Amino acid sequence: MHFINLTQGSCIDGSTDQDKQSADCHPGYKGERCQTLRRGWFSHQPGHSCKDIRDSGDAKGDGEYWIDPENNTNSLLVYCDMTTDDGGWLLIYNIVIDSSSPPTTLSIETSYRGINHHKNNNMVLATIALNELRTHLSFTQLRFHCNKQLVRTFHVTTVANSAGEAVVQFFSRQTDAMPSSCGSFVRLDGDNSLLAGDCANWGKDGGAYNVGKWGHEGQRELYEFAAFIGFKYHWATNPAWNRWDCDDEDYPGRYVSTGDFWKIYVR
Repeated sequence: MHFINLTQGSCIDGSTDQDKQSADCHPGYKGERCQTLRRGWFSHQPGHSCKDIRDSGDAKGDGEYWIDPENNTNSLLVYCDMTTDDGGWLLIYNIVIDSSSPPTTLSIETSYRGINHHKNNNMVLATIALNELRTHLSFTQLRFHCNKQLVRTFHVTTVANSAGEAVVQFFSRQTDAMPSSCGSFVRLDGDNSLLAGDCANWGKDGGAYNVGKWGHEGQRELYEFAAFIGFKYHWATNPAWNRWDCDDEDYPGRYVSTGDFWKIYVR
């Protein structure tokens, strides 16, 4: 049997050496004497970010962790992807079709602290909230991942250079300059999208389509055609227009299946 000695406040796994083969600490602790709390496992010992927890060596795989972006002891329980592309990704946008029809409204979070609502499968961080988050976390990348079982998978991450930084700045409202698409992202495992393969024809700017840019003029929110090729392939989740697009032009709401998802992460 495994136990914690509450009388002496020990955090050492109390099983016999024969049972555990080595002096493993109780889950959530580390150190020579198992005296140190693992970062991100408890609300009173949060990490600064998912990346911070990954870099500390305390990640336990994909799942929920506690972070404190403002370092003010007001921690949040969030979802971290600790495996994709070396991990350290914080989920800021999570829409999952969990019934026979898509949601009729979006749960748009105007404060970054809304990222703790990831479990409701209808969490969208507004760009103003993304701007707020970036004042506390110096994230440098965005990762877009959507899948429709009857269509395809779009899975890309912005690169960690000036081209990728321009995308982050645009969607976090630090600049109005629509960023170039080609050279700003790489395709990740599982991406079979037509959108990612034709970056030169992304976007709309100055009244013209196919300009090779992220976004749609006049629209800044991540759910409003963050990446698209006009009248062909889109990233869009907008119930007001009945648009649930993942590398398609799904109007009016075709090809939507239970389990389809749209997710965005920062790192």
